[in-house]
Amino acid sequence: MSDSIALRSPGPLHASVRPPGSKSLTNRALILAALAHGESRLRGALNADDTVLMRGCLDALGVEVRDDDDDDGLHVVGAGGAPQWEGVPSLHVGLAGTVARFMTAVLAAAPGESRLDGTERMRERPMAMLIDALREQGGQLQCLGTEGALPLNIGPHSSRLKGGTVRLARPASSQFVSALVLAATLAEQPTTIVLEQGTPARPYVDMTLDAVRAFGGDARWRDSNSLSVEPSRLTGQEYAVEPDASGASYFLALAAIHGGTITIPGIGSGSVQGDAAFAHALGRMGANVKQTHDTTVVEGTGALRGGEFDFADTPDMTLTLAVAAAHAQGPTTITGVGILRHHESDRIAAIATELRKLGVTVDERDDGLVITPPQGGLHPGATVATYEDHRMAMALSLVGDIVVQDPGCVAKTYPGYFDELRNLGMVRR
Repeated sequence: MSDSIALRSPGPLHASVRPPGSKSLTNRALILAALAHGESRLRGALNADDTVLMRGCLDALGVEVRDDDDDDGLHVVGAGGAPQWEGVPSLHVGLAGTVARFMTAVLAAAPGESRLDGTERMRERPMAMLIDALREQGGQLQCLGTEGALPLNIGPHSSRLKGGTVRLARPASSQFVSALVLAATLAEQPTTIVLEQGTPARPYVDMTLDAVRAFGGDARWRDSNSLSVEPSRLTGQEYAVEPDASGASYFLALAAIHGGTITIPGIGSGSVQGDAAFAHALGRMGANVKQTHDTTVVEGTGALRGGEFDFADTPDMTLTLAVAAAHAQGPTTITGVGILRHHESDRIAAIATELRKLGVTVDERDDGLVITPPQGGLHPGATVATYEDHRMAMALSLVGDIVVQDPGCVAKTYPGYFDELRNLGMVRR
């Protein structure tokens, strides 16, 4: 893909768009299928940079993952518990937070020795609370650079993780909790995880618990701030990966901003993805929203209004809402998303910087943003940076009359995103 892509504002859109499979569900299913006894078929699995990185790590551990000849899914031959390998493999997680956190936990629960590393930005992203929790469980983890960060030497281990009670203050990422849940299926004893101050992005933990149970495990909430995981004999499954709800948000927002109707099949009120609820935020802003168990439809009304939104449960939707807010009447306040400071970019600072290029007034706060649209509309034709961050590129594309730098960064989770916009007539020839 070229260094930049020029987009035009669309007229009212009338389309049905089915995003590729969820990255979050694909990587959870890959891990669980790898730990399972027997073989699994993951139908609708995502093929993008983050899932390729997960596959590469599993391949280095001797787990067979291959493309399924019969559909667009994957075939996984489970290791029948913790993987076992020879030598000291070096695994690279790129900038994929799910791969970094999930593999750290699984490697700590396996007997062998390994090394784990990522990009410079991934080395800056938080890992300390997860590393400390795994050490308390008996894992042998040595930080080879900055303490509490990648790169890591993990193992060898003389025994399994011990289980028992793990206490966490509010983690920097829900992925820490999900990683401990995955590792706990391999522990000696049942594990109780106590979240003393809750967790950000709680629906992602729910997604992990649901996936564990789908593969025959036992993981569930005990009460509002603690959950339990039983050591489990996971079994191979035929598992259907839902379309990505985060990817769907951009098309739903296009309809809300520019008019028309966008339908997303495969994602509705029955979705296990918390981001499936994003459509209702657009509804609060003035769009018409219809959602059945497995379909979401957003119709633009030509008039969006600002409001106040706590996105602690759905922080990945912040950038999408921020661009919609730039087209609304009145200010919009987004809170509860301080976690975004430590993603692929500092997303709070990044979106504030780029929206200001469009004439938007942005008050950047520690845990969110206040967005005030300019009088007379956004400044057309601006060139915006994406910070090697797929969500920045996709969110900023919603503006329409804009030039987006480094559009290829969307390959992290949605390689065909700009092809979809081309089909909708938004890419300038």
